[in-house]
Amino acid sequence: MPLVRVLEPEVMDTHDDALAYDSMDHAAVNAAFCDDLLAQAPDLAYALDVGTGTCLLPIELCKRVATARIKAIDLSASMLDVGRGHVEQAGLTGAVTLALADAKALAEPDKTFSAVLSNSIVHHIPEPTSALREMLRVLRPGGLLFVRDLVRPEDEASVAALVQRYAANDTAYQRALFDASLRAALSLDEVREMLRSLQVPPECAQKTSDRHWTLAFRRPS
Repeated sequence: MPLVRVLEPEVMDTHDDALAYDSMDHAAVNAAFCDDLLAQAPDLAYALDVGTGTCLLPIELCKRVATARIKAIDLSASMLDVGRGHVEQAGLTGAVTLALADAKALAEPDKTFSAVLSNSIVHHIPEPTSALREMLRVLRPGGLLFVRDLVRPEDEASVAALVQRYAANDTAYQRALFDASLRAALSLDEVREMLRSLQVPPECAQKTSDRHWTLAFRRPS
């Protein structure tokens, strides 16, 4: 029987949550995200990172692209507190701006950002269509929307196999977080149905690993 989506808390807003998330090894996943994003030749003159967590992606991108300027937002103050320390340590306070914000109701006017990116926020949101609609709204014509998230496995055995493959060396708490995130994720069909409702070609979303889907969409000029 196919897995039914089971929601997890939308915000990881305790200091312990933030530290547990930050201590996980995100290096390979973040490097792959940056590789794939930059292969799309985005304009990062004023980009938005939605659900930045502890700000690891903006730091990686700014290290690779000296001209990048990124606003990094999250709904968790604890995550941003940890992220702010990372930005300062990296010497990137002039390139990365952090802000507490809800992805479902962005404050910026239409067509503000040259690129909008997001990694692993969709599965945290009960009704993620609202967040994607906001990302599209604030994206400039010609700008790139690049979103990656977990894809929900088909069955219990697949969940267990993924947790064993990617979190075997993590703590029991971290393994439980990954397990819950997989169960809260959307299927590729659900992602594509959401895109249809937003008038985005559904084929812009593809399964790009054994546990991820990726959306790459350039807004028409």
